[in-house]
Amino acid sequence: MDWINLIALVATVVCLVGAIWFSNKAQQQLKANEQKMQSLEVVTKNLLQSHRVVEKQLQEIHQANASLVGELERQSEQVEQAFLRTSQIQSQDPDSKLYTRAVKLVELGADLEEVMRECELPKAEAELLLSLRNKMKGQVS
Repeated sequence: MDWINLIALVATVVCLVGAIWFSNKAQQQLKANEQKMQSLEVVTKNLLQSHRVVEKQLQEIHQANASLVGELERQSEQVEQAFLRTSQIQSQDPDSKLYTRAVKLVELGADLEEVMRECELPKAEAELLLSLRNKMKGQVS
């Protein structure tokens, strides 16, 4: 019976040592997991903060875009009104045929000298027509 008791004692000691070893390993793994969890919490907080910053920037961009759209609409209305007034003035002015022809020449790409010569316009008026046409091309592009 001594051998049986000795074997049982050795088996108990081996099991106890194994249990202690596994317990230590489990505690180490638990600490490692806790550290990983803390790191993930920090990363999550940083991501949330970055998300808030980006969201705020997007809102600012959206507001600026809405403001620009409003300004473009306002300017478009002003240009349209200017063209309507120009058309009204042309229809009332006996010289409007010359201006209408000058506008067509400008639209076809005529230069300053050609507009002045063909429509008998002063240099300042021909320059104004060319300037308006160039400005309109800039807005359309």
